Amino acid sequence: MTPPSPSINHSESDMNEKHIEQALKHAVDELGGLCWKLVSPGTVGVPDRICIYHGRIVFVELKAPGRSPRPIQRRRIQQLRDHGMSVHVVDSRAGIEEVRDALSAA
Repeated sequence: MTPPSPSINHSESDMNEKHIEQALKHAVDELGGLCWKLVSPGTVGVPDRICIYHGRIVFVELKAPGRSPRPIQRRRIQQLRDHGMSVHVVDSRAGIEEVRDALSAA
């Protein structure tokens, strides 16, 4: 097993959005899933990542600890949820675990 990269060993208080994104990608990779950066030219506010594992799809909006999504991001999140999609706002290691749990749910 590959040791975790140093960039994901930050204490919770040291983590910024980039560190959380790296830790999310590492966690989903470790699970055996895909964690792709989501880019949608012409559509502002789409979630940062789309995570896929065994037929499950979770959209993830990443935030620095304690930060909240902007109004346009909240709108996009609601649009996805209205279409039955799972969307998580992640600003901590606990949020990363929630995404892993959602992906690996029976």
